[in-house]
Amino acid sequence: MESKKKQSTGTITPENVFELVEEPQNDSSCIIMDVRAPWEFSKEHIEGAENLDFTDPEFKKQLLKLDREKKYIVYCKSGVRGGKVLNLMKKYGFTEVYNLKGGFEAWKRSKLPIKIGT
Repeated sequence: MESKKKQSTGTITPENVFELVEEPQNDSSCIIMDVRAPWEFSKEHIEGAENLDFTDPEFKKQLLKLDREKKYIVYCKSGVRGGKVLNLMKKYGFTEVYNLKGGFEAWKRSKLPIKIGT
């Protein structure tokens, strides 16, 4: 049975993402998904992010295994791949998906914490 929940999608600023994941009273069911290649992810990423490589031939299959009712924040290096993933997730019926505005580069420019290495 398909969800009747209205879709909520769009872009989100690095500061808003940080508030979502750092504030203990906030929703901890938010999943941060890094859609860059594994080598990019292993170099540095947002703490707690999960890596799902957009360029992997199995990407769509892996995406379809995810819970469509959870809240996702996707990011890549600059926002382009993240935007493509956002549109794909909307198409597949995910109810709440946001693309990190400016991607990981914007996160770093905002001087927010990053995890170096895997």
